[in-house]
Amino acid sequence: MLDLVISTYLVFVRQDTLNGSLVAKEPKSMAVSSPEVIRHILIGLGYLAPEIDPKPDLTKFAPWKRNNNSLTDDPTEEAIKKFQKQYSQKLVVNGNADSETRTVMEDTVKGLQNRLKFHGFATNAEIPPDRPFYGPATYTAVRKFQKSQGLTENGIATIEQRQILQQPTLTNKPQPQPQTQLRLIDLLFQFKKNPQNTSYIEALKNLQQNLPKDVLHKVTNKWRGTNDQNPEIVKLTNLFTYYDDNNQNHRDALNHLQSQITPAISQAFLSLWNRK
Repeated sequence: MLDLVISTYLVFVRQDTLNGSLVAKEPKSMAVSSPEVIRHILIGLGYLAPEIDPKPDLTKFAPWKRNNNSLTDDPTEEAIKKFQKQYSQKLVVNGNADSETRTVMEDTVKGLQNRLKFHGFATNAEIPPDRPFYGPATYTAVRKFQKSQGLTENGIATIEQRQILQQPTLTNKPQPQPQTQLRLIDLLFQFKKNPQNTSYIEALKNLQQNLPKDVLHKVTNKWRGTNDQNPEIVKLTNLFTYYDDNNQNHRDALNHLQSQITPAISQAFLSLWNRK
């Protein structure tokens, strides 16, 4: 049973014998129960869209905004459901961070950390086995792995990247070209200027197919200002066509849609959107 009390954060550093700099370890005794800890795990595993903290405490946390409010907001509940669906053989998909879900989260982070250490991106001194927390050392190790594989260096280990880490050996790959960050509001105005662009239409249709139905239900209800359990889902092409920035319902729908797009979905969407 996971300890439901978050112990005092103890930050440990070691002297780097190569360059004399101080290297942060993962914080000690970070039980998977604090809302901010759970949110950072969901972000780090690619289920919750991150917000960058302008003044991060990189001795204790990855550079994402910390939110210790209850886990009942829509984006967090949807992220928990995505995680639970990934492990649906073990978990009930209900959007609640119950003890079983937290246990699987802990095991998933441990598994990621073990593979990062196996491939030489971190050491036991940096990520001790008893610290299944997605903190600065795990974030840094993931970025090292991503750099070696020519992936976007964002410190977020998606399911696809975790599968790569399961391989017995890794081959270094060329560095990627910088990728444009997905901002739906910007793309929406591009669409309005050229609504017949086949790449835009295909990208939106593909996005609609890749999003869970419950996400599309919430987007639809926010768009219409309703609370139907099984609404007729709004087409994303129509959302982009008829979006009115002066309409609060429309803004809420677009913001919710933005919050549900994981890095993997974003990459696929932008690839189609920018195709000539």
